[in-house]
Amino acid sequence: MASGPDTSPLSRHRGIVLVGGQDAAEIERIAHLLIGDTSHPVTVGPDVQEGADVIHRLSLDLARSGDRVDVVATLAPGTPLRALALLLGALVDSDLGRPSGECLLQHVVAAVSAVDLADLVLNEVDDRFFAAEHVIDLVEHATVIALTDTAAVPPRDLYLLEQLLARLAPETAVLRAQDLSRHSLSARGGAAQLGGAAGWMQALSEHTPDHHDDGMITTFVYRDERPFHPERLAAVVEQTFAPGAVGTVLRSRGFTQFATRSDRVGSWSSVGQMLSLDPTSLPSWHLNSPHGQQIAFFGVDLDTAAIRRDLDICLLTNDELLSDPASWHDLVDPFPVWDDHRHTH
Repeated sequence: MASGPDTSPLSRHRGIVLVGGQDAAEIERIAHLLIGDTSHPVTVGPDVQEGADVIHRLSLDLARSGDRVDVVATLAPGTPLRALALLLGALVDSDLGRPSGECLLQHVVAAVSAVDLADLVLNEVDDRFFAAEHVIDLVEHATVIALTDTAAVPPRDLYLLEQLLARLAPETAVLRAQDLSRHSLSARGGAAQLGGAAGWMQALSEHTPDHHDDGMITTFVYRDERPFHPERLAAVVEQTFAPGAVGTVLRSRGFTQFATRSDRVGSWSSVGQMLSLDPTSLPSWHLNSPHGQQIAFFGVDLDTAAIRRDLDICLLTNDELLSDPASWHDLVDPFPVWDDHRHTH
């Protein structure tokens, strides 16, 4: 008898759906919409290891008993979606394989308040970076974004947010919560690919154009192999990226290197008016580490020539570059010392 996708004993499983977000009531409401007659609901979080273990054991028990693996997991607010999804995906792959070539972790649904997102991204908020990073982490690592509170956001702002989300998470379905249903998840998900699906990662790919403008959102990638002079960078951050100076930068993300910290690759991340420059675990000398500056900017009416010009000013000059690298450590560096904790500017 010929075999096909439906002959696999696991192919009939609907799979695992994770539902996370900012607000417990909204997470629970959306999870309820996704629970069907065959679903096994479970609530976990915020601990990643414990949550992944609970969902993994439940899925394994269902599969071994011959029952259908159809799990809808409600995650406590603050649960790191990406970390839990990556760990859980690895666990179920290891024990249950990939029916029809697909991971049983099918969807990661993020419930995000449109009001909060608009406040963080569109307004001149400069003191909520950790909240902003949490929201961005949700939207950049989901297969489905469920926008709540949409009626409270002006239509033009809501449309702009939806266009931005489509650029930040190009593999993700962006839906208003009132349009979400179990049938919204009928298509097989791509949760196992979330590790590299964020828009900024795709923008930094060497196969992607460094400039794209669809009439609403502009994407611009700044690249240069030279390190930044941190004192000049601090001045440019205050001037160039002030509200309206080069258009409206809604989000930027990538890798950076300071001359004074030449042994480490830094992480550049901004949301609205909030910028964080932090260390990564990557040593700059490693062959596979990003070199110099690789930063993706997403915004409205961006003056990309001005961004390039002003960031170029921050690079080491030819004379500085040819000087003794040991002398770079004596350059003025106004940014906080990297001690593997987040620092905002």
